[in-house]
Amino acid sequence: MGTFTFKIENATQETITLRFVNKSHSSSLANRLGDGNEEEVILLPQEEKIIRVIDGQLNSRAHDCLTTHGIAFFNELVFDTYVNEEKLDKQLWQAENWTFRETSKWSAEYKMIITNETIER
Repeated sequence: MGTFTFKIENATQETITLRFVNKSHSSSLANRLGDGNEEEVILLPQEEKIIRVIDGQLNSRAHDCLTTHGIAFFNELVFDTYVNEEKLDKQLWQAENWTFRETSKWSAEYKMIITNETIER
């Protein structure tokens, strides 16, 4: 069993809201701690938050499952993005927007930095 933590940094001066499409069935530990996995996450300007903690079945070391297996492995990661309550047409949750970092043999972190360029229409 591996744990994947997803963090997003809002590097803009805008308020960004993520509204998740699929219900979260992730880590009960994270839910108890109040760390990520809410159905809506609000990122204030210059704020970073954990948005999801997902337990995954791993037969080998933690690796970049999002790039390897696509969103099917992390279907609860799909979200609509709102900038100052206006829906963004871009699908920011896609694999190319995340950087991967192994944090231990069985754990990894994905991080996305939302910049002004990212949210340009």
